[in-house]
Amino acid sequence: MKRTNLIIWIAILALLVAINLGYLLGNNIIFMVGIAIAGIGFVAYALVKIVDAMGINLFISVVLGLAIIGVATYGLAKFHKRFDLTREKVFSLAPQTVKVLKNLTTRVEVVGFAEEKSQARTRMEELLSLYREENPKFFYYEIIDPYKSPEAVSKYGKVALGSVVVKVGKRKDIIDDFTEENLTNSIIKLTSKGGKKVYFVKGHGEASMEVFGKEGISTASSRLKDLGYDVGVISLAEGDVPEDVRVLVVPGPKTDFLQVEVKRLDRFIRRGGSAILMIDPEQKKRKNLYGLLRKYGISLKDGFVVDMVSRIFGVNPLVPVVTNYKWHDITRNFRLMTFYPIAQGVFLADPLPEGVSGVEIAETSDKSWEDFNYNSKVARFDPGVDIAGPIPLAVAVEIKGLEKDKKGRLVVFGDSDFITNAYFEQQGNGNLFENAVNWCGKQENLIAISPRNFKSSTLVLTAAQQRFIGFLSIILLPEIFLLIGLWIWIRRRWQ
Repeated sequence: MKRTNLIIWIAILALLVAINLGYLLGNNIIFMVGIAIAGIGFVAYALVKIVDAMGINLFISVVLGLAIIGVATYGLAKFHKRFDLTREKVFSLAPQTVKVLKNLTTRVEVVGFAEEKSQARTRMEELLSLYREENPKFFYYEIIDPYKSPEAVSKYGKVALGSVVVKVGKRKDIIDDFTEENLTNSIIKLTSKGGKKVYFVKGHGEASMEVFGKEGISTASSRLKDLGYDVGVISLAEGDVPEDVRVLVVPGPKTDFLQVEVKRLDRFIRRGGSAILMIDPEQKKRKNLYGLLRKYGISLKDGFVVDMVSRIFGVNPLVPVVTNYKWHDITRNFRLMTFYPIAQGVFLADPLPEGVSGVEIAETSDKSWEDFNYNSKVARFDPGVDIAGPIPLAVAVEIKGLEKDKKGRLVVFGDSDFITNAYFEQQGNGNLFENAVNWCGKQENLIAISPRNFKSSTLVLTAAQQRFIGFLSIILLPEIFLLIGLWIWIRRRWQ
């Protein structure tokens, strides 16, 4: 007891000396040392009291028990493991995604944009945290509220709420429809090795990627570079397409191709290459180019597509708006509207030539038509002359190649203005062009992940089964507990 009292008195004395001396000398070290001695004294006093009250064996058992609980808690917090017990594995990543994350060898940064305390932020946090858990060494993310941190948003350019920016080195990709499939595919695209060359054709008055004004396509070129493509310019009049080029883009030729250019383009496609042609309606006939397209079952007629639905959106009827897309890899899960200033229809033959398969992937509304004698003052459909809508504005075809198992791919749009700087970032224009380039680039490594939702598990019972369950729960079980209680009461009465 005396030793216990001595401990507490030493602690009190150390505390008083620390307070007074530390204050008078202005020395924080003396003050902190005194506080430490006092703290140790008080703890020692408490321990001695507890040991006296509990006994040394019980005290040691309690300390060991608390230590075990502490270590176990720390271990579970540090090395936790999630278990998804849902039948559809709603709270787990797809095996394809896990494989992609495990194979990462470079840093991937994801920046999400969502308001605090919103459902979009919660959903974003849940999915991104799963990605982070699979590979914390190379996967990093943050979520920004654009209303609270506008300065942080400015460096990422024009982004919408609910979208995310994926960055790998200097490459970046913007995902507007945030899903596991889109995020994983974005990571695949940005982490894949370079060498995927996309060349823009020149020599016929096409839009230039070196022009930064409204009529240029510098924005489209920049986006392809962000996606990991090597972008260049080529003249088909100067020679054949190099073998390492994956995709040729012809953005709005104003004049016809030479016969030698047509042959080189055809040879490129037949040996397994891909091309995207965007052809505006022109008064000058492009006999050679249109002749090549007819070989593939594609026809253009140089009319003007008029769409009355466009007036609802406050634009000219000569700017058809497309919200209808046929099922294709290019338009898979694509739900954005696109619009095409001054466009013509692109039609597929029925039947298609042998060795050619294709789909009209985007079409206007049934309130549109292709006009061959357009009058801006009186826009009206002329039966027998014009073509009634819906009008297809884009087609995608696969062409049997010269070599076995090699197929060329060709996408034709009836307009080129939709990818110019003035319109590229409007609605889904840029997204559709990027999808077309990815399909033509034969990105077979991109995965498809089906959305997983809770499925109801319904138990259907017959009338007899329902009566049995009702008898078991309402009558039999209460009777059993009542009988047990009576038996216990009677035994006690007898004793």
